[in-house]
Order: sequence, then C-alpha cells, then structure tokens
Amino acid sequence: MEKPSSILQMAISSLIGLIVLNCVMLGALFAQVPPNPPGRFGPYIGATLSLAVLTLPLIFWRNKIGYMSSIVIGLMCLMSLGPQKFFIEQAANLLFPAIILGSIFSLTLIISSIIALMKKD
Repeated sequence: MEKPSSILQMAISSLIGLIVLNCVMLGALFAQVPPNPPGRFGPYIGATLSLAVLTLPLIFWRNKIGYMSSIVIGLMCLMSLGPQKFFIEQAANLLFPAIILGSIFSLTLIISSIIALMKKD
C-alpha cells in the first residue's frame, strides 16, 4: 500500500481533530458542563459531525466530492470555533484551547482541500 501524500495526511488529520473537538463540544452540551454551547447549537454540531464522518472516507479515497465537502466542514467549524469567538464569546478565556485548535484545524483542512482540488490527477 502506498503512503498517502502529505496533503491527504493534513486533510485527514485536521478532519479527525475537528471530529474529536465537536464530539467534546456535544458531550459538554449534553452534560451541561460550563462553558457549554447553548442547546440551540446541538443540531448544528450534529450536522457538522455527520458531514465530517461522511467525508472522512471520501477524502481517504481521494474523491473530489470529499474535498469539496471538507471545505464546507472547515467553514462550518470556523463559524462555531473561529477566532471571532475571542471577541463575541463571554467565556473565551475558558474556551481558548478549543478556539485556537478549532481555527488551526479548520484552516488546515480548507487549505489542504483547495490544494488537493487544484492538483491534476
């Protein structure tokens, strides 16, 4: 079996990181552990998780639809975990690890997916 390219590795690793981060957020929501996301964001987190899990094998198989949906996932995660949270979130001092990692994972996923889409196969 050939070794996956570094772009593929970055995309898959970032996607797995976002899946774990969203699972922790969903767990905090259900357990009501402060600072937890408001209950109205449960369906949004669930939709992000389901799309991310669906996209994971598509990226592994180097499917262009997988890279396109991973860009959507990156944008969705930037909305909920992006750097703007430092300015609008009251508990940003408690959430800063999730905000920083979520932003890094999201941007890495978006950039690696765009590079993968631009590569000629």
